[in-house]
Amino acid sequence: MNDLPWPLKALVLTVFVVLYYKYAKSALFALCRRAAHLLPFGRRWDASERGSVLELAAAGASHVLVVAVLVLVTGIDLTRFASGFDRPGLIALGAAIGVGEVALGSLLCRVLIEGVQAAGRRRAGSVAGGVRNGVRSGARGEVRGARTAPATAGGAVDGAVESGERMRQWLGLSRGGWIRHHLKTMEVVSLPLALALTATQVGSEEVVFRGLVLSWLREAGPVLAIGISCLLFTVMQVFLMSSWRAAMFPVVGAIVMGVTHSVLFWHYPVLIPLVVAHVTFFLFAVA
Repeated sequence: MNDLPWPLKALVLTVFVVLYYKYAKSALFALCRRAAHLLPFGRRWDASERGSVLELAAAGASHVLVVAVLVLVTGIDLTRFASGFDRPGLIALGAAIGVGEVALGSLLCRVLIEGVQAAGRRRAGSVAGGVRNGVRSGARGEVRGARTAPATAGGAVDGAVESGERMRQWLGLSRGGWIRHHLKTMEVVSLPLALALTATQVGSEEVVFRGLVLSWLREAGPVLAIGISCLLFTVMQVFLMSSWRAAMFPVVGAIVMGVTHSVLFWHYPVLIPLVVAHVTFFLFAVA
């Protein structure tokens, strides 16, 4: 399939991403949840915890299978991107990149959430003001404008507390969906095992969206190849999330990480620091 023009390659990758990340993983996770009620894991884990561990393990194993299938489809030799294990500087660089990405992603999410909340307050205030003005206008024209009570220090404090509570509720939503099995797994299994399962999944994502997608679409040029890779990586985050609010942090994080990693890989095709950055990002995000 290497002889295909790049638009057809992009179409093949898009179909593959949708089929696997939306439908196949959904069916796989449903199977894991059913298995959690049947397999004898012992009494120290409840069904939700067993299901989460099974989901993460199944996600990692299926990602490895996806990498193998895409290698066969694209014909790309991944060994040329696998150097760097023996270079501590690259690993440290990857960790630093991951910390910077999670900081930037958190800041952008905070700005977006505050903007959405401010817009909602303005709409609510506009509707309430219209109702008050309408009531007063009907009272024999005696009152033509709405009076606003002066703000008090107590009201400002209450507003800040309410805003902070809404922020925590919103961020709490982002810890649902597919992120839940990472959180639960880190709570119930040993740290080395949780790291191994997480690294297998997110490392495979780096191989797919950077090592394979960018390499297969290289003939399209940097703008289109990076754009398609980032778009597929970002859209994938939305699948299996309960709402757009829940998907906000994964999507923002995917945009930050996708652009950064794609640009780096385009110029320096080495996967190890990108895998480390992705794992670091994930650990800070779910901690």
